Amino acid sequence: MPGVRDFPIEIQHPVRDVQAYLSSRGGVRPYALARADFEPLPVGEDRTDVLAFVNEVPADELPPRFAAAFGEGAITQLRQWSYRGVPPYALRIRLRDARWREQESDEAGFGWAGRRAAREAARCIERDARPRAYVRRWPAPRTAAFTPPAHDVLQDWTSPAFHPVRDVHVRLAVASACGVFAIATADFEPLPTGSDLLFEFVCELADSRLPQEYAEAFELGVHETLCAVGTSGLPTAAVRVRLHDAKWHPVDSSERSFTEAGRRAAAEALRGQAETHPHGGYPG
Repeated sequence: MPGVRDFPIEIQHPVRDVQAYLSSRGGVRPYALARADFEPLPVGEDRTDVLAFVNEVPADELPPRFAAAFGEGAITQLRQWSYRGVPPYALRIRLRDARWREQESDEAGFGWAGRRAAREAARCIERDARPRAYVRRWPAPRTAAFTPPAHDVLQDWTSPAFHPVRDVHVRLAVASACGVFAIATADFEPLPTGSDLLFEFVCELADSRLPQEYAEAFELGVHETLCAVGTSGLPTAAVRVRLHDAKWHPVDSSERSFTEAGRRAAAEALRGQAETHPHGGYPG
């Protein structure tokens, strides 16, 4: 198995159609929607120069500063995993499609989307898995001249009925030398019939109440669990999750603890579906 001394690892196959989505619903996060390919890049003599970014979205469709922020975010994330200055993978990141909204999108949001896409691509490489999807049908492009690339989310996929589960509460608190602390309360509700989304996470908490990296970690745990019991990288149902209360500790909280809290919250919501609607096809 390759280790850090083997960096950069030359991957054999590209990871296609990696989606990154940030919902601006709730007014806390910026809006960003992007999808990218992560392709093998030949390794030259300089083993530190093994990451490249290519933007294929026209400026009329996506402001260049947003595209540049996405590329910078993805490359920054990959470089954070470097060993002695060498990134883990030799990759070309190709931004193939993106959407933005007036007054709701900014460079920080697209940088965030780039980091998220890089993490998902790394997961796919390490586990030989397909990317997890957020969007089933993409919004129409802004300009008629731009023809968006096709993507492979199953168009005939139908979400099973999902009934709202309110105030799913998770508390992780372990007092020890390496403490664990994550408290979160979220609502799980169905997305509207015919929605283009497969999964939407709405954070209703400002950074002053919960740092964005912990909200991101909670979302990751929820989405991971919903997709784990689904098929083909799709969630088990089209769900909107609203995180409306949380507590954290400046010493004992971590991204790992909030990821686990997200997993437990999703598992509890699915358990509730199975108990109250036993013929809905949900795991108990």
